[in-house]
Amino acid sequence: MQNKQALIEKFLARTISPSERKILKKWVLKNRGNLEMFKEEVRKRSKSSLYHHFDESEAFKRFMATVEKKKAKKRFPKNFLKYAAVFVGVLSLGFMAYQSFMQIDSGSTIVQSDYPNENQQNNVVVSFADGSKQVITADGATELVDKDGNIIAKKQSQGLDFSLVGNQQGQNLIFNEVYVPYGQTFNLTLSDGTKVWLNAGTRLKFPQNLSATTQNRIVYLDGEAYFDVTRDEKRPFIVNAENLDVQVLGTQFNVSAYKSDGKIATTLVEGSVNVYENSNPDTKIKLTPSYQAAFNKEKGTLSKRKVDTRIYTSWMDNKLIIDNLSFEEILHKLERAHNVSIINHAEHLKDEIFKGEFGKEDIQTILGTIASSTPFTYKIENNVITISK
Repeated sequence: MQNKQALIEKFLARTISPSERKILKKWVLKNRGNLEMFKEEVRKRSKSSLYHHFDESEAFKRFMATVEKKKAKKRFPKNFLKYAAVFVGVLSLGFMAYQSFMQIDSGSTIVQSDYPNENQQNNVVVSFADGSKQVITADGATELVDKDGNIIAKKQSQGLDFSLVGNQQGQNLIFNEVYVPYGQTFNLTLSDGTKVWLNAGTRLKFPQNLSATTQNRIVYLDGEAYFDVTRDEKRPFIVNAENLDVQVLGTQFNVSAYKSDGKIATTLVEGSVNVYENSNPDTKIKLTPSYQAAFNKEKGTLSKRKVDTRIYTSWMDNKLIIDNLSFEEILHKLERAHNVSIINHAEHLKDEIFKGEFGKEDIQTILGTIASSTPFTYKIENNVITISK
């Protein structure tokens, strides 16, 4: 048993090797006694843990198919099959939960949408300086034209390319705005060649022709975006996100600045950036790769820390990596990524902290995985999800 405890420790710490994982799973599913022993070891650790922990692995999915075959061949006691089914379902999704014991109270929370009037809209919308708008659909026009019939952008795969106006001289500085609805991502190539990936529920306001600005190249972000900025030593590129500015010459970084979130986070992938409050440039923080600057809206403080950048850029690959996020923060992310509205009646879960990773699973799978060992149920009606105690 001592050797198995070591394997369980490695499994929970996510340091177990493929061969060790195979040994552990074989032992757990050998009989009911081993399964109960495994559950008891997890329970012991849950009493001192603050986290619900789940991760996703293709190895576990392959294991699911193997176990189904074994169940068909061998007859087990009825109760064991019930527990094994739960355990196998958990493993097939790469799920391991640490149950924390918190007092259940009453009430409900509505997870507020950033754009309650537009998050039902399924198309990207471009707004022009003259007040007109154009809806971007998969089967729509391949070019964007202004009121005078001039081509200002061309449709590209999952995005728009404005770089064709980059060489137009003497054009006045005018701004366009792109809105990306919930459930979608979108990308832009700006007129200077800068590439921008926009996450769901995001607005970006940007100059149609960046050559028309002789000083800073400035864009305005409300939501989340990843920038790969074309270098220009003479004209810094500035991302304005509420009361925070991110200034670069040319580099790659992610900015998350949703109105409903309590902080604005800038995560640097390569190069260097300066982050500061636009009302107080003296607060400037310089970031190097793998560092993040976070502005706490409530406290008005700006801090810096080293992070795993993969966590903050995984949305570009349609992945959800959760690192010390509260249940409420996770619900916000699910709303945006899956174009749903969530009403949370399980107030006791709001501040619980989670860690883990999901691939391209649908929202039913994600909620079902968390709910497997977390005290809540949920109901989906159209695009409204109601979570109950």
